[in-house]
Amino acid sequence: MHPDGKHIFVPDYVRGIAVLEIATKQVRWLSMRGRFALNGIDGLYFDHGKLIAVQNGTSPERVAVFTLGATLTRIESETIIERSTATLGDPTHGVVIDTDFYYIANSGWDCIDDRGNMKPGAKPSVPRVMRVRFQP
Repeated sequence: MHPDGKHIFVPDYVRGIAVLEIATKQVRWLSMRGRFALNGIDGLYFDHGKLIAVQNGTSPERVAVFTLGATLTRIESETIIERSTATLGDPTHGVVIDTDFYYIANSGWDCIDDRGNMKPGAKPSVPRVMRVRFQP
């Protein structure tokens, strides 16, 4: 949710990121201007004009920070926090605490089938919590 209390950012795994204006119930999709991949988001967090996205539906999987334009209608830039590393595995949700973002890496989702069973030959690794510190 945006600190103004009037806008909520909603990720859609396929379409990208929508902005819901609470008072009017109007939904707008953030413009990526053909430059940014906004799909595959499993966790989305607002922090100081930026959206932190955990994307386990992209290839490669990644954690990225998207800087919003002042009008909340488009993404201006992106910074990749982690992508395609041995420690990332299949990332999932996170939380912002002060100037730190903590997220779950190596969640193990990639080892489980659609019925919740371990995939044949899967070798799960130990899940880990990763941290990235942002400048205040």
